[in-house]
Amino acid sequence: MVELLLVRDIDHLGKRGMKVRVREGYARNFLIPTGAAVSATADNVRRIEKVRAQWLAEEAKLLAELQELAARLAGFEVTLVAKASEAGNLYGSIGVREIVEASAAKGFPLEARVFKLAGPVKLVGDHAISLVLHDSVQVSMTLKVRAEGRGDWVPGQETPEAPTSAV
Repeated sequence: MVELLLVRDIDHLGKRGMKVRVREGYARNFLIPTGAAVSATADNVRRIEKVRAQWLAEEAKLLAELQELAARLAGFEVTLVAKASEAGNLYGSIGVREIVEASAAKGFPLEARVFKLAGPVKLVGDHAISLVLHDSVQVSMTLKVRAEGRGDWVPGQETPEAPTSAV
């Protein structure tokens, strides 16, 4: 195991400025060559401490921007139309790529990594999707999946036909 200082945030590992212990191969083959981390020497620790205040200011500014974006995304919904069976099962599925494209078309060009799906969407209906903009900024949106050629039809919500009067 090797001790490193993170120079930038790494998912599932830590935030920049943190001291972490990782396997030598991960450090040697990924973290150090990509500039994501440096060895935890005394010089590097002093250098990181000097820029920590600047990082905190950048983080606060980014957090404010993301909270503003989250406020604009409140109540956001996207409607996608796909071919579906009579039971409401899609022929295929809807994944993050389609949702990203539809969001961009509605004026919210978001990265695919912010959308958190449990799996591909395979049913007609309304689905809640989490958007994780930052560790502390999360918002949900509604994905409306509709069957091609059926308007707002959703399985299980059929409107009963009016009774015909026999004269």
